Amino acid sequence: KLMKIKTSILCLPVIDLQKALLFYKGVFGFRDAKIEEGILSLEFPNLSLFIMERVGYESYTAKVNRKALFPGNAAPAIISCAVESKHDVDLALECAREYGGEAGVEPTIDPTFGGYIGYLSDPDGHLWEIVFPNQ
Repeated sequence: KLMKIKTSILCLPVIDLQKALLFYKGVFGFRDAKIEEGILSLEFPNLSLFIMERVGYESYTAKVNRKALFPGNAAPAIISCAVESKHDVDLALECAREYGGEAGVEPTIDPTFGGYIGYLSDPDGHLWEIVFPNQ
């Protein structure tokens, strides 16, 4: 059985969130975009893009003991995927191990935003956050 994906979110760190806001408004036409709680959230077709300020991104990656990489160092990303059930989160972590990836921490309820969340890495180390948001 495979997990059922509901949506995908890509989080990208930036050095200057105001410059990013201007860029995405101007280049991609997100005229109503605004920064809320240190995040610029943009809805692309079939993808939500969260552009995050340095402090927010660093705290996000610290959840799984990963160092945050910023523009100029690498092309960092945390790929989040919302699924339909808590079971799907557990299944994804189990399958990650089975197919050459890693699932380093046990899934848990996020104390700030809610939701049942697990983290896994693919064989190349790309970090995924699997979330059942309906907790």
